[in-house]
Amino acid sequence: MTVVVVGSVNIDLVVHTPLIAPPGQTVIATGSGTGPGGKGGNQAAAVAHLGGACRLIAAVGPDFDPSTLPGVDLSLVRTTAEPTGLAVVMLDPSGENAITVVPGANALLSPEDTGSFTGPPGVLLASLEVPLPAVTEAARAAREAGWTVVLNPAPARALPASLLADVDVLVPNEHELAALGAPDDLIAAGVGAVVVTLGAAGCRIHRPGDVRTIPAHPVQAVDTTGAGDAFCGALAWALDTGRDLDTAVRFAVVAGALATRAVGARAALATAAEVTAQ
Repeated sequence: MTVVVVGSVNIDLVVHTPLIAPPGQTVIATGSGTGPGGKGGNQAAAVAHLGGACRLIAAVGPDFDPSTLPGVDLSLVRTTAEPTGLAVVMLDPSGENAITVVPGANALLSPEDTGSFTGPPGVLLASLEVPLPAVTEAARAAREAGWTVVLNPAPARALPASLLADVDVLVPNEHELAALGAPDDLIAAGVGAVVVTLGAAGCRIHRPGDVRTIPAHPVQAVDTTGAGDAFCGALAWALDTGRDLDTAVRFAVVAGALATRAVGARAALATAAEVTAQ
């Protein structure tokens, strides 16, 4: 089957800094570099790296380099006159980060780009660095076509009831969950399950009448940028291959951890064999 990813494509400017500056403070960086990023791009790359069939729906600028997404079907990526999105990633020595995104072409993704799902049902994986109407239409169309809908609600924002009702698996981190509301309330609104990522503490699965914690996979983290995207991509891939939610989440926990082994959102993406060998 296929994982369709709806989301952003960015160029990442990674700034290495001894600490992430609080408001009003200036910090001298120790270095910088650029690389491919964006939640949609990272998630699609993760699926392809695992060996899955993946199609990306996104909007980019003339500066987009398709060679940064090997193995991903880019036939539904629309080129606009706006530059590709930019993410400024402040990275400290512990691997923690703070990210600011300039949307660029991502802001031009529209419902007309995202509303068609054909072929055997697969998994839609969407995130929120693109306009909400595009995501809402993608979820509606995918659900109507019998696809499984996975939503990574990042960055957090208020979500319409119509979108929540179309989501099978919602994947927020703790900060995003705080903005969205209690898992029980989200499930009451129609979400099938809420998978809360907890960083070094693993993750928690909320379903009607059931909560369980999946422990983290031990790893020496170098850069956590893109770890959540690797988790989401692996979760979507695992669900698309027929794994149940618990098994898929355990697989995704390992894939997300392995993605932190090198600097860059896609530098340490794991293969399926690497994940299952852990």
